Amino acid sequence: MSFLTAAHLMSKYGPLLTEDQLAEVLHREPGTVRTQRSAGPLRDLPVVRAGKTPLFHAEDVANLIDTWRDAVNS
Repeated sequence: MSFLTAAHLMSKYGPLLTEDQLAEVLHREPGTVRTQRSAGPLRDLPVVRAGKTPLFHAEDVANLIDTWRDAVNS
């Protein structure tokens, strides 16, 4: 994991991101994020629930971004 990616996400959003914030980071619509969480590339992203609200650890999102970046650069 790139600590710069994680540090940037934490400084901008804090340790947990909402679904809307995740959509903003990934440049996707919130509805697309919801769909991809259940049957797409985001299905392996760990989710923490605060009631019914799904939240995502900034470190997990940073790992995902770095994995995608490495796949593109390979």
